[in-house]
Amino acid sequence: MNLNFLSELRNIRITLVVLTIVLTLSTCSRDNTQNINNDSQEIYPKFSSTNMIDFGNGDFGVLTSESDYGDDVIRIYHYDKKQMKLHLKRNNR
Repeated sequence: MNLNFLSELRNIRITLVVLTIVLTLSTCSRDNTQNINNDSQEIYPKFSSTNMIDFGNGDFGVLTSESDYGDDVIRIYHYDKKQMKLHLKRNNR
C-alpha cells in the first residue's frame, strides 16, 4: 500500500511540474503592446450628422456635416415617381 501511495504522489508531482511549465510558457509568449501617442496633436472624436430637407415636387436635399472638414455638404436629389428613379441634381461642398 505504501508503494501505491508513493507512486500516486510522484504522478501528482510530475503533473504539477508539467502544468507549471506549460502555464509559464503560455503566459510569456503573449505579446502585450500599448499604443502611446507621442504627438502634440490632441485627438478629437469624429462626429457626423445628416438631415433631410424636403423642397417639394420630388426634390429634397441631404445636408451632411462632418467634424473632420468643418464644413457642411448638401446634395440635392430629384425623385421621379413615374420611373421610380433617384437623380442627383446638385452636389455643393
